[in-house]
Amino acid sequence: MNNWRYKLSAFMQGRYGPDPLYKALLVVYLVLLVLNMFVRSPIIMYLAFVPLAFGFYRVFSKQLAKRAAENRRYLVLRDGVRKKVMQTVNRFKERNTHRYRACPNCRTTLRLQKKIGTMTVNCPKCHTTFQVTIKR
Repeated sequence: MNNWRYKLSAFMQGRYGPDPLYKALLVVYLVLLVLNMFVRSPIIMYLAFVPLAFGFYRVFSKQLAKRAAENRRYLVLRDGVRKKVMQTVNRFKERNTHRYRACPNCRTTLRLQKKIGTMTVNCPKCHTTFQVTIKR
């Protein structure tokens, strides 16, 4: 058994290996396989192998800089989507106690307590002062 480990370790020397993008590609592959179980389409079946093949290509690649750059771009995209989803969830949770408004100067989203009426707000990022009217 140890002989296999040494051979695999020697084979993977200098190769990129798994990363978060690889894991996401595997999830896409599995989702497409499950979808194909219900739809039974040869197109989906063949399409499912594209992310799997690309994932294995990335794992065994020796172009470390290119694979790392691809992973960085994926992480920036993933984190941006996560941030938007969490902002939406928090807005929904706090809909009775807070209101969210964008600064007219820098477009930063500000979280304001729900106080009905007009109030003066100072943006903490660009220090612009502006009026906000909150209804209901």
